[in-house]
Formats: sequence, C-alpha cells, structure tokens
Amino acid sequence: MVLAQIFNEDYYGNIVVKMENNIMFFFKINIEDAVKLHRWTNSTTKSLIFLNSSAQGYLVYVSEHGTVSPQEFPIVLEIQSIALKTKEKCPFVAFTTNIFYVFYFLDKGQNLTVWAQIVYPENIGLYIIVESYGPKLLKIKKQIHYEIVSGYCTKTMFITFSQTVKYEAVNDYFKLQYQNTGVMLIQTRPSEYTKTCPVSLKVFQIAVGCDASKYIAVKGFNKRCTPHDFYYIIEKSYLRNRPSKNLRVQYNWQKYGCPLRLNFREKFHPLIELYSDEGFVEDVSVNFIVWEIHGRNDYSFNTTMAKTGCLHEAQTWKSMIELNRDLPLEKVWGPENYRHCFSYAIGRPGDLNQPYEIINKSNYNHLVWSMYHTGMYVFQVKILDPNYSFCNLTAIFAIEVYGVIPSPSGYLVASFLFFLMLLFFSILVLSYFHYMRIYKHYIYEPNYKMERKQKNS
Repeated sequence: MVLAQIFNEDYYGNIVVKMENNIMFFFKINIEDAVKLHRWTNSTTKSLIFLNSSAQGYLVYVSEHGTVSPQEFPIVLEIQSIALKTKEKCPFVAFTTNIFYVFYFLDKGQNLTVWAQIVYPENIGLYIIVESYGPKLLKIKKQIHYEIVSGYCTKTMFITFSQTVKYEAVNDYFKLQYQNTGVMLIQTRPSEYTKTCPVSLKVFQIAVGCDASKYIAVKGFNKRCTPHDFYYIIEKSYLRNRPSKNLRVQYNWQKYGCPLRLNFREKFHPLIELYSDEGFVEDVSVNFIVWEIHGRNDYSFNTTMAKTGCLHEAQTWKSMIELNRDLPLEKVWGPENYRHCFSYAIGRPGDLNQPYEIINKSNYNHLVWSMYHTGMYVFQVKILDPNYSFCNLTAIFAIEVYGVIPSPSGYLVASFLFFLMLLFFSILVLSYFHYMRIYKHYIYEPNYKMERKQKNS
C-alpha cells in the first residue's frame, strides 16, 4: 500500500498529490483526471511538498541526520510542460473579476455588486456560472454585457447581492434577525476550463450580520482633555425615579470621554457618525434616541409631536417605561419595539403637544436644558431604526451645562425673610417706645413742673 501526501491550494484550485515513493500527480478542482509530474527525486528520499500563498512550490528534503533543506518546485512550469505533451489548451483567453477579498460583510440595507469577465475565441460559446452554497439569505441579480471584437467574445456579468427583509413592526424582531443572518459561499467560474487555465474560479464568502468593527460616535466632542478625580451631586428631584436621597456620581473619564460645555441657553442637536476599523464610514441619518444614564430627566426637547408631523401619539420614554417595567432603562426602548407615529393605522391620536423624543439628522430636534439650575449630563445614544444595522449601535457622550446662577434653597430664603421681618418689627417696637419716651418728656413733664411752681407761689 502506497500512502499519499496531499496539498490542496483552494483559492487557486491547484491540487498536488505526492505519494510516499515521491511520485507526484497534479489536477485542479472540479477536474476529474490527473496528470503525472516529472520525478524530482528517487523513491527512497524522505521529502515533503509545500506550496505558499502565491502558488510557489517547494520540496523539503529531510536527511538521515535530521537536516532539513528546501528546494524550489516550479509547479507552473511543470504544468506547462505536461500541457505541451498532451496538447491541452485552455478554452478561454482570460477570466478576471473585481473580487479582491475572500470575505465580505453585509449589514442591513447594504448591497454588494461584483463583476466577472471572460474573453474567449468566437463560436466556442462559454459563459459564467455563479453558484451559492449555504442559507439563501440574499437576492442575487445578474446583468450580462456581451461584445465581439476581432474574433474574440467578451462577456461581462454584474452580480448584485441584496437583502429584501424589513424588520420594522414585526412580531419577533430578534428571531427574524437570527433567521436572516449567516454566511453564504459564492463561486464564480467559467462554464469550461482545463488544467492549463490560469485562475479559473473565484470563491468568496458573504457574511450577513453584524460587523463587530463598526461603532458610532457623537460628532463635535474633543478627545483631548485632562482627566481628574471628579464627583458631582444630582439632586433627588431631578431623578426619574424620585429617590429619597441625592445621587453622588463619580465621573468616569475613560468611559464617558471629555464633556462638552454648553451655556444653559444653548440647545444641542447630536450628530451621529458611523466608523469601522478603517475609519469614517458615513453620517448616520436614521432615527436614534438618547437618555441620561444616571436617571436624570431635567431636560427636554424643542420639537413637539405635532411639529414633527405625527398623526398619533409618538413613543416616549415615559410610555415605554410603563410598558416594560421589568426591564432596565437601556432595554425598554429600541429597534425591536419601535413604532413610528406617521400612520393613522397605528396608535391613538392623544396629545400631540408633547415633546418628540426621537432625533435624526434632518429633524433638528434639540436637547434643551433647565433655566433654573446647571448640571452634568451623561447621555447614551442608541440607533432606533430597525432596518439600519444588525449591531446594537450605542455611544456615550457628556454635556456640562453652565451659566445659571444657582438659586438658594427654600429653607434659607424663608429663614432670611423671617429674620428680616423680626428685625423690622423689633425696630418698630423699639422706635415706638423711644418716641413715646421723647413725647412724654417734652409734652407731659413741662406742664407738670409749671403746675407745681404755681402752687408753691
């Protein structure tokens, strides 16, 4: 029994089989017959065969003393030499594509278009085959351009992979996402090819799902500042749950980043940017929501539901918290339960003068601050549009509001007023007795003395 060592370079489709007695055979993927290559060494020498990523071959010899010595193995020349003997020719002149990567990511709403081109002698009748393996997650659309010049035919196929699933207002958002994520294997190849053909097929994968390299950030925040130990107090009346005590917060510079300082008269409209490991991707134009992560609700929005064009009451943090009391604040509202307010068929008319709490790039909905106090706000932003991404895209930003002269507490004001009133009445009483004394001295006492003089005389 003769054992074989097999090397398969999948991307180029070359397969070299080396037997234990150093006899080698060559064939290509999807071709059934193999050809015997020239013998490069005797049957007793221990050797291995190795092909690198550029299809350069090496024979690695191992001596009795354990010494390893590599020798180049010109696999391309070997194939051409065999083809010259068998008079085998490639049926096409060239097969090219713009598929430069082995792996592609497709998120929601994204399409991928690639092309493949084959050039062959006229009257042979070749064409391009596109095959997909794995789950049927994408719609495949093909367009073919054909031309003949100087006895050669050129066929170019444009292949577009797209998604058609809509995720808004579905019964089970997460289940639908799971059913439409996965990996598809795509192969493009000529309808005919032989062992003498150059790279005759392209195989690549398309992953439909969340690209972990994606993230969002809020535009306009300075990334250079000097961190320092910083604590601040949030008064209990400013907190959503109205606790019994004020909340003391330590500012986490590493997590929250540098805060943006705004005067209390300045409104703030967040602009969201999408990034990947390669850098900036795009400005995010879809709907998103913000909330203060420590529970503050002493801010509002400058746009109402009516001004936005709502036909019924829009979702708000208050309504979503009431519907999802058992969930933490960051999970009560998101793309999984988002419903728009621009249809008569959904929801009830309600009060459309309420603040509209959904923001996007074009609606110019701004955050507005209290006119009576300053504070530090740490917001988290989340993409709300269910058709934008498979990823849970969130970011944190901080805003420090300044400019308001803090008003004294009610107890202090009452104490001060009481002291002023007490002082006023004390002065008034003392003045009364003082003036009564003067009046008595100048009015009553002189008459009393005159009467005594008259009696004595």
